[in-house]
Amino acid sequence: MRLVRLTDLADQDSALAALEAIFFASTTRTDFASAAERAAFLATWTGWFVAHAPADLWFALAEDGTIAGYLTGCKDSAGATPLDRTIPRYEVFADHFAAYPAHFHVNVRPGWRDRGIGRLLVDRFAEDCRADGLPGLHLVTGIFARNVAFYERAGFTDALQRGPLLFLGRRLC
Repeated sequence: MRLVRLTDLADQDSALAALEAIFFASTTRTDFASAAERAAFLATWTGWFVAHAPADLWFALAEDGTIAGYLTGCKDSAGATPLDRTIPRYEVFADHFAAYPAHFHVNVRPGWRDRGIGRLLVDRFAEDCRADGLPGLHLVTGIFARNVAFYERAGFTDALQRGPLLFLGRRLC
């Protein structure tokens, strides 16, 4: 498995099409009133990252070139405007952004899961954040989400619950 930044890919359009396919294969929302509503949903969760942090968008490429997964990252959660107005409830854990400034979203294509690809992507982004001198990174998920155990195994041990949301942080230094 090879990890490549969006900015280093020759065919970025194909990579973004793969990101879209993986995103919709991974999301729990499947019903949209229109193509425009579906596109807006994708833009809410991925658009800012593609437009403002393409060097922090990583793809996992299999030997045959198949994109098996992706990670969208942001290294400055507090300064990422208009992300704070785009992603629902983004501000709920803003008081923890100083200690854990970076955040990410990761998804792996069905059929490629449970092979360590998500962990490779998370660890690669964590390495970048550490090299940039960031003290930590975080993610937000649901308290009963199936991905909680995955993140705990990946070193996200600092947890805080607010309502149905769970903040998981990983210290980098």
